[in-house]
Amino acid sequence: MLTAVPGKSCSIEEVIQKNDCILLKSERGVLRICVYFDDVVRVSFSVDGTFDEGQGDHFLERNCLDLSSAALTLQETDNTIKIITKSLVTVIDREKGFVRFERDGVEIFSEAPVENYTLEKFDVYKNVGQIKTEEVKTADGVKKRIVAANKEYQESLFHTTLRFDFAKDEKLFGLGQAEEGVWNLRGTTQYLHQANKKIAVPFLISSLGYGLLFTTQSPSIFSDTQYGSYFYTNADYYMDYFFIAPNAECSVKDVTSSSSVFTEIIARMRALTGKATLPPDFALGYVQSQERYETQEEILATAAEFKKRGIPLSLIVLDWLSWDDGMWGQKSFDKKRFPDVPGMIKKLHDDNVHFMISIWPTMDEKSENYKEMKEKGTLLNGVNICNSFDAAARELYWEQAKRGLADLGVESWWCDSSEPVTPEWNHMERQLPEKVFSEYLQATGDIMPPQKANAYGLYHARGMSEGQTRDFPERQMLILTRSGYPGSQRYGVTLWSGDTSAKWSVLKNQVVQACQFGLSGIPYWTVDIGGFFVKKGEPWYWDGDYQKATEDPAYRELYVRWFEFGAFLPMFRAHGTDCRREPWAFCDETNVFYDTLVSYIKLRYELMPYIRMVSKRVTENDESFIRPLFMEFSDSNVFDISSQFMFGPSIMVCPVTEPMMDFEKYKSCEIAYKCEPVVDVYLPADCDWYDWWNGKKYNGGQWIKVDAPIEKMPLFVRADSKVLVERNGEIKEAICRVF
Repeated sequence: MLTAVPGKSCSIEEVIQKNDCILLKSERGVLRICVYFDDVVRVSFSVDGTFDEGQGDHFLERNCLDLSSAALTLQETDNTIKIITKSLVTVIDREKGFVRFERDGVEIFSEAPVENYTLEKFDVYKNVGQIKTEEVKTADGVKKRIVAANKEYQESLFHTTLRFDFAKDEKLFGLGQAEEGVWNLRGTTQYLHQANKKIAVPFLISSLGYGLLFTTQSPSIFSDTQYGSYFYTNADYYMDYFFIAPNAECSVKDVTSSSSVFTEIIARMRALTGKATLPPDFALGYVQSQERYETQEEILATAAEFKKRGIPLSLIVLDWLSWDDGMWGQKSFDKKRFPDVPGMIKKLHDDNVHFMISIWPTMDEKSENYKEMKEKGTLLNGVNICNSFDAAARELYWEQAKRGLADLGVESWWCDSSEPVTPEWNHMERQLPEKVFSEYLQATGDIMPPQKANAYGLYHARGMSEGQTRDFPERQMLILTRSGYPGSQRYGVTLWSGDTSAKWSVLKNQVVQACQFGLSGIPYWTVDIGGFFVKKGEPWYWDGDYQKATEDPAYRELYVRWFEFGAFLPMFRAHGTDCRREPWAFCDETNVFYDTLVSYIKLRYELMPYIRMVSKRVTENDESFIRPLFMEFSDSNVFDISSQFMFGPSIMVCPVTEPMMDFEKYKSCEIAYKCEPVVDVYLPADCDWYDWWNGKKYNGGQWIKVDAPIEKMPLFVRADSKVLVERNGEIKEAICRVF
């Protein structure tokens, strides 16, 4: 007969206080509770009582934080241990060892009372000796893939699982950006790994007014299904998270100040991971990009055409293949196509246009950059990718960028493919998410520390930011990148949603993504306006709906609606392949598409005083650009709305995400609609609202029908605020465009 072996007891046997940390020992391990602020508590669990300092080292050290208000009181009874601060009570069940949090005697969050933590030990091995690789052609260049290698033991880590006991009607948001357009994450499984169209950020926000921030840098899974509610990390030294719960009384209704408990949650997240930098003004204007400008002459001609047409332009972007032919990733210019880079940049600057270039961590083996990194041992093990986790590699990578690009005047960086492992793009057909996650673990595990496999983009941006800040302190930092992590905001990073496809369903999901990512704590985010891929092709990701591209009026309608949405993101940027992206590519003057594109560029500059004000508050007050409605309003109805958002504190944006035009009746400038161009808009109840286009006032707390012809995306200004605008050289306050 089999014999049942009892598991290790969870009962707390010893309580030790060390300053602002409490250690609670049981047979199964050590629970550590550290108070960071009176409303932020760090919960850590280790099976052997050690808490490796390498975990969470991207977070700010406690001695950098203002902990003056974080005084705690320790209370013990037969059943519980309580750690009490001014704002929170952390309660540990003495028998079962699980943690819950209370405010004013009311529970706001609890771990699962049974099996709250699971830590499974495993060994990590490093590839050594002769490593056999194969080359794989990808959309991001030729990469190496390890197929065989000898292994050497490196260290032991843990798969960790934290189980939750969520409230029945609680809603959950965040976790970065996923392409499926899911809003409330309850009842779903989310695989957190970096991908071309996915940004993993292990940060959850609850409708009950708290946040959970995990220190892990490893691939993770959040799940809330019939199998329970849990957060799993693939590789860590111990289980670790921050519980963030600002007092609801901190909510301030004055929109000139931070306005809700949710704003305060994000502020605390940035207190732990770093403040967002202030971007240069030119990053807030219109950014023209496409795949791709091929020569210096073409870049200057494009900028000149903007000037000739009287269309404002702040930044023009040079995408890949700026290097000599065949030298992928080399950080230098092909002198035949770019004979005078300093002269080109000066000419652009003379017209108030700035310049950005894309750089890549993957390098062709024939390139001098690769050879130098190979010689100095600064590549990831066995492959042709810079080891950005290593400080020496980051320094060399920056030095190469400096000598080949920055010394010539390049001031802004598009750090492309900063998730250098994207195995899902090696397939011709789309794979199931669980398989993609599994392949990501395998591919990153071959070349990266598994406990850092989600954070490559963070370290990559760090090296560029630290290098430029040191060597060119007069240049403000701007990095556009496809992958980031908590802390990226302190390195001047703007993230974008990856290589999307031109579909109405994708545009609709992009609006949801904007709302979700607005809760990530990383405030600067943008999109490829119009979708990166416009046509249908192979493999699976080349999935646009418009084979004729800009010649198809149906694509022009989609592009204009995407453009209207993009005009109200932190970075306003056109980019993509299959067709050109300048405004005049969408028919020329006196055409409604062209006219609308130009009008939204001009509107962006009209709103520049307001946008600068919001940007300043993002840095100084830890506020956000993209604000889901529930961040700003107490109206309970807005928790279910992800089709609208606030752009800063005053402007509500209502993107149009469905086609309305009848192209069988469309002729040149004559517009025909399938039905009345009307959309439903919800006006939150906390205030009254002004229609931006005509100044009509509406009461809050109602759904209304709003006219939405192709020229106008519905915009509303809250009646308890004003918007700074610039017209005819004067800055004024406005409640609508007509005043």
